[in-house]
Amino acid sequence: MARPLRKIKLDGTLYQRRPAVEAEIHDLTAVSPSELERRASICSRTSPGFVSPEVLVHFVRNVGAGMHRERLTELLLQRVYLLLPRAENAGEATASLTKTNIRDDVVDHFVDLLLSDRAAYDNRLDYYEINFNSAIAKDRKDASDRHWKRDSQSEELGTDEDGAYNALDEAIGGYDPFDPRELDEKFYRLRLDEEIDSLPELQRRIVEMWRQEIPIDSQDPSVVTISKALGKSEKTIRTHRDKAFATLRLRLERKGGL
Repeated sequence: MARPLRKIKLDGTLYQRRPAVEAEIHDLTAVSPSELERRASICSRTSPGFVSPEVLVHFVRNVGAGMHRERLTELLLQRVYLLLPRAENAGEATASLTKTNIRDDVVDHFVDLLLSDRAAYDNRLDYYEINFNSAIAKDRKDASDRHWKRDSQSEELGTDEDGAYNALDEAIGGYDPFDPRELDEKFYRLRLDEEIDSLPELQRRIVEMWRQEIPIDSQDPSVVTISKALGKSEKTIRTHRDKAFATLRLRLERKGGL
């Protein structure tokens, strides 16, 4: 019999796997590790030998440490990726970055749950043994809500990507968020990091790359630049960098960070 789940529902009863999942777990306990890995690598539900993701979660949680568990974990993560948005076909760089971040958030959260469960039983994984697709769909929605809200939030200093921004130069006023004199202050660094994280996705990426002293553009084709990395023109990168700097200045001033 498969190890019982421990998560308790609101009515006080324990979570239960579907009978079909219990039966599948029972049948697969009789196969060899190599056969289980072979069958777990099948991703099409209509193919013979397909292992349901709920069952795969169960085995990842319950087999002993070693190469077999690591291989099953790798195959399970492939199932997660199949349920997440593809970023490669996005025609706009910001959308592509956002989809990549959504994928990373969902996968990172799931990996954290697996690692937590290995340290001590984590009942948050129980629902993944009941309805894996629904659990991942919820994780995906949560991550999507966070990232798309950040991208769609109105920028405090305008939204025109390539047009002129009349008050921008005045708002920046030569401001440099990475002034070494300011960075020497611990609380300033903490506030700065927090505000950078809250910027719209494209601006955040630009600021982080600027912080690493990556140039916006270069005449040398071998040099890594922000413009090439993000697929945007030099003008667009500079516009968004300046908007980000102006936003950071306003927010830090409001919080007494300057």
